[in-house]
Amino acid sequence: MVLPFPVIHRPRLGSRMIIRQYVRRYIKNVQNEVSCWIEENAGRASYLLLYSIIYTEEHMTQFLDRLLISLYRAIMEQGSKTVMINIPLSLKYIARYCNPSTY
Repeated sequence: MVLPFPVIHRPRLGSRMIIRQYVRRYIKNVQNEVSCWIEENAGRASYLLLYSIIYTEEHMTQFLDRLLISLYRAIMEQGSKTVMINIPLSLKYIARYCNPSTY
């Protein structure tokens, strides 16, 4: 799979480890903002979620319970164009990195 624009190849180990440490602090807020009624906030949250998934890779499995619900909710609302582009990409990367048997 080709990664989105600013990320050309797999992120380096050091950057992945730093994001893994901090993702726990902000993932709940990002999940809430993805389905926000303000389109600008939802678009920014969808970008943050997409790149967080790319950087954390299989570490995102522990957040899938609430994350999948918020992603489905965001798709059902059909808000802004950026959200409708980033959410399917996020789901593809979740499918790529997270093993279904561990979930």
